[in-house]
Amino acid sequence: MDNNTIIVFLGFIVTLISVMTPIIKLNSSITKLNTTIDTLDKNMAKSQNDIKEHDEKINNHETRITVLEKEKR
Repeated sequence: MDNNTIIVFLGFIVTLISVMTPIIKLNSSITKLNTTIDTLDKNMAKSQNDIKEHDEKINNHETRITVLEKEKR
């Protein structure tokens, strides 16, 4: 092998490393974001269920209070 071939080969390796490094970091960031979004989605679903349960309880209490107020009249 002559010097030109070695220089071209090293240049190719350096270029490959400089291109692959940001791609690997981007892939890692996207994976973390997907995991975070999945976690947030689960938390939101749980929160929505809790809100529905609280609304049902509040409506039930309001109905019972209304009935009690009508009985007093």
